Amino acid sequence: MRVLAAIALLTACPGEGESTLPDESGDLSVGSTVASTSHLGGTQPVTPAVVGSQWSFVEAACTEGGVDLADLSRTMVVRGDDDGLLLVFDQTTGQCTETFAQHFSPGSNPTDEWAMREETRVRTGNCTHTPEASERPGDLRMRGQFMEVYVQRSARCNGLELKMVFAPAPPAEPDGQQILRHYAVHFNRQDARAVTELFADTGSLVEPFNRTPDDQPFRHDGRAQIFGWFQESFSNTPWLALRVIGIEPGETPGAFVMDWHYMDPRLDAPFGGRNRFTIAGGEIFEATLEITQQEIAVEGLQPEDEAAPAPEAEDADG
Repeated sequence: MRVLAAIALLTACPGEGESTLPDESGDLSVGSTVASTSHLGGTQPVTPAVVGSQWSFVEAACTEGGVDLADLSRTMVVRGDDDGLLLVFDQTTGQCTETFAQHFSPGSNPTDEWAMREETRVRTGNCTHTPEASERPGDLRMRGQFMEVYVQRSARCNGLELKMVFAPAPPAEPDGQQILRHYAVHFNRQDARAVTELFADTGSLVEPFNRTPDDQPFRHDGRAQIFGWFQESFSNTPWLALRVIGIEPGETPGAFVMDWHYMDPRLDAPFGGRNRFTIAGGEIFEATLEITQQEIAVEGLQPEDEAAPAPEAEDADG
């Protein structure tokens, strides 16, 4: 992780401190010098030490005043790669539950803004709010034990800067629906390792695309085989989209059903499918993949046999 190593060289260990919201009432111009540096006092950039840690939401504020997030419940897990950090958020707002992944790439200097982009988002329930723009500048800072996430041009702050404060959280066992949202998020990211890590060491995956000699769905046992199947599947397509339609508890404890629509560039139209999961102790012990619809109707697309008829030829004399 050469970028994370560079971050470590640029930073020092943060000191102890209190979580406070800075006075940025004079910041009237998004992207101005004040907006990009006013939060630096008393903080340090994050270091690779945060990789693998969990966090819980504490408070938030906009550059030009408060923001109403009273109904927001949010937790965060930090992953790392050669390009920076991946923050995976679990969030509930009203009747809407979401899991989304945002990638942060650091600048060349400790005071530079980070480049942020949202990679994918899975939503269940009644979700009516608009997510942040997929790419924008931001920052990640440590103030004592607290992590501060800055978002420039935030939709929650009418285009001004949003600051969100997170406190360290002890490792917690995720519930079944949270695990499945993470499964879908990392599947959409085409991250075979992150998906496989959700399975138990002795877990299994049953999929219908490979067949046994007696024409039954193929079973992959253990993390090594599961990882191999996902890695090969993801490497064969430049992009893919898994849209979660719903996640419901199954008929027995630990059983869940996730319905979805799937599309990639090899297909003429999306198809529908379902995963049946068995989950225990915060891990997937079995996942069975089924195809439920060979083709999903998409508005604006017509099957060839239903296409509009060609116009009749005109008479020779016009």
